[in-house]
Amino acid sequence: MELTLFLSSKTPTGSLLAGKKVVALELRGFTRSLSPHNLSSLALLLSAFRRCRAEMRELRPHVAVSFGGYAGVPGSLAAVSLRVPLVIHEQNAVPGLANRMLAPLARRVAVSFQRTLDHAPGWREKAALTGNPLLPRATEREIKDPWAFFALERGRKTLAVVGGSQGAASLNRAVLEALPAWRERSDLQVVHAVGADKYGETASRVKGRETDPLIYRPFPYIERMDLLYAAADLVVCRAGASTIAELAEAGRPSILVPYPYATAGHQDANAAVLASIGAAVVVPDREMGGERLRAEVEALFADDSRLARMSEAARRAAMPDAAERLADVVMEVAGRTG
Repeated sequence: MELTLFLSSKTPTGSLLAGKKVVALELRGFTRSLSPHNLSSLALLLSAFRRCRAEMRELRPHVAVSFGGYAGVPGSLAAVSLRVPLVIHEQNAVPGLANRMLAPLARRVAVSFQRTLDHAPGWREKAALTGNPLLPRATEREIKDPWAFFALERGRKTLAVVGGSQGAASLNRAVLEALPAWRERSDLQVVHAVGADKYGETASRVKGRETDPLIYRPFPYIERMDLLYAAADLVVCRAGASTIAELAEAGRPSILVPYPYATAGHQDANAAVLASIGAAVVVPDREMGGERLRAEVEALFADDSRLARMSEAARRAAMPDAAERLADVVMEVAGRTG
């Protein structure tokens, strides 16, 4: 059975779209104030709308799927203008502006969290709880020894600190402030994703400590997050929607430090999902420093039973079949079920 989709997303996954037609659009976000900047953003949006509409006329999709953000708006509006049924997916606990605007036009709204509907009660009749789809798991050929991959020792408590692909200044600062107090710990090892542009500075500040009992492994970027989750006893990170889903699927206890400038505080709401079930501790960004990091990490590492409970709570929140759930919604809307 063949189904033609039009996907609208800011960051399509190249490996998943290999062999498919990808339409690159030039877009720019709007500022939430009166600004000449918004006029150029509007012009780009209108141009992208016309491009998407032309592509859809040629492609004649059965359904359009948008994953939110301003990049999803032109494709979604083009679909509606051509009477192509629209499905939108909201990753975060708090709906973004684009999805709030598009929801009345959509046939179905897929959400990652049940509490999203508390923020958008008008979606309930057309909502489907699907979870947040993640990349496929590693195949047997791709599975490696996580401790060997990161040059770690089995048996030590393993702390993973991840600030996203670009790193996080507050997390980096907290780790560097905590390291002197941890350097004599022979039972601890730290894997730290510092961000590509911050790696040189971080590496230079810890140079010469390679012989410390503490094992400290800084990386500019972690390509195999699945292996890091497998090795980590505790993860310190931001609270993006994909990160929350990954922590749940991996069953990893976490200390979440929501990005303080996230739109509508959506990372705070995402973090609250895991915190409310006992799977995570939440520390506001303004409170995160070396002393607070040490206190939180050492309290958790001193209580194995609590870590085990947090791990089990995280697993209960997982929705490993999120991609299949979302696909079922899309097929239903396209009239291709059964």
